[in-house]
Amino acid sequence: MIPSPAFTACPGCDLLLQKVEVPAGKKTYCPRCQTPLYQQKTNSVTKVLAITICGLLAYTPAIFAPLLTLDTMGMSQSGSIFDAFLNFYHHQYYFVAVMVFLTSIFFPLLKLSLLFSVALQIKLRIYTPTLPYLLRMAHHFDEWSMPEIYLIAILVTIIKISRQASIHYDLGFFCFLFLVLTTIASAAALDSRTFWRDIEKMKSLPLENLSHGQ
Repeated sequence: MIPSPAFTACPGCDLLLQKVEVPAGKKTYCPRCQTPLYQQKTNSVTKVLAITICGLLAYTPAIFAPLLTLDTMGMSQSGSIFDAFLNFYHHQYYFVAVMVFLTSIFFPLLKLSLLFSVALQIKLRIYTPTLPYLLRMAHHFDEWSMPEIYLIAILVTIIKISRQASIHYDLGFFCFLFLVLTTIASAAALDSRTFWRDIEKMKSLPLENLSHGQ
């Protein structure tokens, strides 16, 4: 039996339950196994819009500005995320270069851009036929956006070489850290049910209501 849009299945025991409206900040639980089913997040659209704007503003220095400067034996060396991608490519580590580019450069930008576009259209009540597809794409590419993995690799490297070189943290490091936090926060603030409900409401409204933001 396939659940209809009016029903949901408990992720803990597969009990089929009717969907109910949940007040903001409240949770619903499965009556059989007490597994949390849904919690409506407050001001999800506004939060996602604000977080994605911050992430997009930090994106350029996070990717292209130097992360760290290493001083060892009188020599100094620094590099950015994009420099790392180029170095892997020039040394013919093509697979690693592609993975760094996709997971740390391309997909974080795509995810933030998609969520920003969807949240902005919902906030301004501008419905376009592509709006549902943009939200689906944001969900699909979310699992490919993994800048936090690259950040962990940087932190491991710092720990390993901290006794062999003097490390100076540059602007790119703090911007990249902020970018990672915004990608995580945007996913945490996103309430898919609220987004889809707003999209369905906008789709059913007359054009004149949407254009005047009523």
